[in-house]
Amino acid sequence: MPFCVSRIRCHAVAGLLLIAAPLVVQAQSAARTGGPVSGTWAGEASTGGLGAGDNQGAALLRFMSPQTALVGAFSFSRLETSGGSFSGNSTFTTAALQVGVRRYTRTGLGLRPVYGAGLLVRTSDFGSNSSGTSNSVGGYGEAGAVWFFNPHVSLGVLGGFSAVTDDGNLSFGGSLARLTAGVYF
Repeated sequence: MPFCVSRIRCHAVAGLLLIAAPLVVQAQSAARTGGPVSGTWAGEASTGGLGAGDNQGAALLRFMSPQTALVGAFSFSRLETSGGSFSGNSTFTTAALQVGVRRYTRTGLGLRPVYGAGLLVRTSDFGSNSSGTSNSVGGYGEAGAVWFFNPHVSLGVLGGFSAVTDDGNLSFGGSLARLTAGVYF
């Protein structure tokens, strides 16, 4: 080899190639998005939100592109009260179904800000002492951020708001710091 005129020069060139190889491989992998691509499915579990009680949810996502996903979600919350303005114990339960679109503002791994909107259908049961059921329909919006640890696992925090109508009565609601965990396949 013309570069290897001396043994020291050959060792220096070999050493530089060994040092540069990981940098070249890393630069090549950095060009890949690594995150979900078109056709990817995801399952997401969530907990928490604004207010008291158990707030649990699950969602199924279908990515139409690395930045856009269709979302179908179900959530359930339960709040038990004792005393106060009600005599005895009461349980308030709410079940909600959401169908919408979520937008990821950039592609790849790492932190990805998200926002979304869609249709919300909710039914609520107002406990034992003030029994009654309420069905509402409206819209929801969400915003937050998701951290992709790798192409198959994420953890995020989302906040949301809703506007629903029940028999002509418009009501607004919201949630803060809903923790989400996602698995992508």
